[in-house]
Amino acid sequence: MKKRILWLVLAAVLVALAGCGSSDRPLIQTAIASDPAVDGDILDVAGVRTVSLVTRDALPGVLAGVDPVNDDVYRAFLSFPLTRIPTNDLISSATLSIVIRSVTVSPPTATIPLRIELVSFDPPLVGNDFDQNILLPLKTTFVSPPISSADVNREVNIDVTALMAEAQFRRLPDFQVRILQDNDLLTTVPGLVEIDEATVANEPRLTVVHY
Repeated sequence: MKKRILWLVLAAVLVALAGCGSSDRPLIQTAIASDPAVDGDILDVAGVRTVSLVTRDALPGVLAGVDPVNDDVYRAFLSFPLTRIPTNDLISSATLSIVIRSVTVSPPTATIPLRIELVSFDPPLVGNDFDQNILLPLKTTFVSPPISSADVNREVNIDVTALMAEAQFRRLPDFQVRILQDNDLLTTVPGLVEIDEATVANEPRLTVVHY
C-alpha cells in the first residue's frame, strides 16, 4: 500500500515538473514585414486575370474586393517570411496589421466583409492563384468588424492565430494570405479595399508571439 502511495506521489511530482518546464519557456514577440517583392493583387474581369505586383508595378497598395463601378473582382496577396520563427516553436498568438489606404463601397454607409485565407504558393503570383479551387485555402478567418469607410487611414488588426498555427504545423516557409471580399463573385453589395504598401510605416505586418 505504501509503495503504491509513493508511486502516486512520484507521478504527481513528475507531472508538475513537466508543467513547470513548458511554462518556463519565455514568450517571444516577432514582428515581420510583408515582402513587397511577392505582394500583389489579381484582377478578374469575366474570367480574364491580370496580375499586378507591388515592386514590379510600383503599386501604392493592393486591392481586395469588388469595384462598385464595374463589378471587377480583386483578390490581394500578402507574404511574410517565417525564417525568424523556429519551426519547433508553439504559437501563442498572431496578428495581421494592415493600414487601409482607401475604401470604395456602394452605398457609402455599407461595410465590406473580408475573408482572410491561408494559402501557399511559389512566387511570383500567377492568374490561377485567384482560383480557390486551384490554390486551395488551408485555413480561413474573417475581419471583424467588417471594413467601412471609417477605417480609411487607420490600422486594422486581425487575429490570425489559427492561420499562423496551421502554417507552423505544416512547416510553411512563408505565411501567405489571400484577401477577398466574402462571396465576391456573387455579392449584391460590392466594395473595394486598398491596403497600403506605399510607405515603410504603413507596410503590412505580422506580429507573432511564440515560445
